Amino acid sequence: MKMVQIVHNPTAGSGEHNKEELIEIVEASGYRAQYISTDYVFWKKQLDLQETDAILLAGGDGTVRKLAKNLIKKDPSHMVPIHLMPLGTANNISKVLNVAQNKEHHEIDLNRKTTNFSYGKIKSTVKKDFFLESFGFGIFPKLISEMKKRDSPDDPDKKLKQTLQVLLEIVKSYKAKKAKIKTSGFKIKGVFLLVEIMNIKLIGPNFTLAPNAHPADDHFDMVLIPEEKRKDLEGYIRKLIENKACHADLEKIVTVLPVQKASLKWSGSRVHVDDTLISDYFGSKFKIKLASDHLRFFTDVPEKSPEGEK
Repeated sequence: MKMVQIVHNPTAGSGEHNKEELIEIVEASGYRAQYISTDYVFWKKQLDLQETDAILLAGGDGTVRKLAKNLIKKDPSHMVPIHLMPLGTANNISKVLNVAQNKEHHEIDLNRKTTNFSYGKIKSTVKKDFFLESFGFGIFPKLISEMKKRDSPDDPDKKLKQTLQVLLEIVKSYKAKKAKIKTSGFKIKGVFLLVEIMNIKLIGPNFTLAPNAHPADDHFDMVLIPEEKRKDLEGYIRKLIENKACHADLEKIVTVLPVQKASLKWSGSRVHVDDTLISDYFGSKFKIKLASDHLRFFTDVPEKSPEGEK
C-alpha cells in the first residue's frame, strides 16, 4: 500500500482540518498515512521521503515554501509529488495549479496528472535564497510591510479586499525608484513603481500581474511598471476591488519580458522574496536564474500543457 506523508499547518486559514480528519481523508482514499505538524519545531527532521509516494500538504503558500525549501535541500533531483489542500488566505500556488479550493469534499488520487513547478535561485552579496512565486522591488514589498502593521479580518475574501485597498493607497503615494537590470544581453535603466520576476501569474492578494506566466515554462516573466503608468495602475486596482478587471486593462500598464536569468539593482530599501520581506536592502546586486531541477505537484485541469508536464 502506498504511503502519503501529511504535512499540516494547523494555524493556516481558519484551521478547517485537524490531524484525525487529514489521516481519515488519506486512509479513505486507500493509502497509508504518516502525519507531521509544522507546529513541531523539528518537523523537517521528521520528513523521511524514502518510503513516501506522495505528500499531502495542508496549508497556505507559506507552508508550501517551507516544504519546498526542505525538499530542495534533501534531493532536488528527485521530488516527491505534492498534493495541495489549500488552507491559507490567498492560496496563489494552488490557484495557478487549478487545485480545487473546496476543502469539504477532498480525495487523494495518486494517479492524477502531475506538473513540473520551476523555482528561482537568488544570489546576492548578502545571502542565497530561492523563490516559488515571485521576487521583486517596489510597491509589493511596501504592501507586505504595511499589512504587517494592520489587524486583518478572519474572512479570506474580506482580507483580500482589504489588502487591495491598502495597495491602492500605496500606489497613490509611492515614490518610484531607479532600477538597473541586465538580462539576455541587454540593459534596462529607468524609474519604476514595480519590478517583479514572476514564476506564476499571481502575486500578493490574488493580484494577476503576469497572466501568461506558468511554473512549468522554461522562463520567468519579468514585469515592469514605470512611473508614468501610475494612474492606469490605480484604475486597474479599483477594477480589481470591484471585480471588473480584465487582462486587457493590465496589458496597457505592464511591460513583460521572458527571462531565464537576470542581474538587478534597486535604489530603494525593500525587497521581497515570495511573501517574505527583506527590509534592510542597501543596493547590492541580485542575480536571478531558473533552477535546472523542479518540484512536482498534482494538478486538476491545467491551464495549458507546456513541455515538461506529465
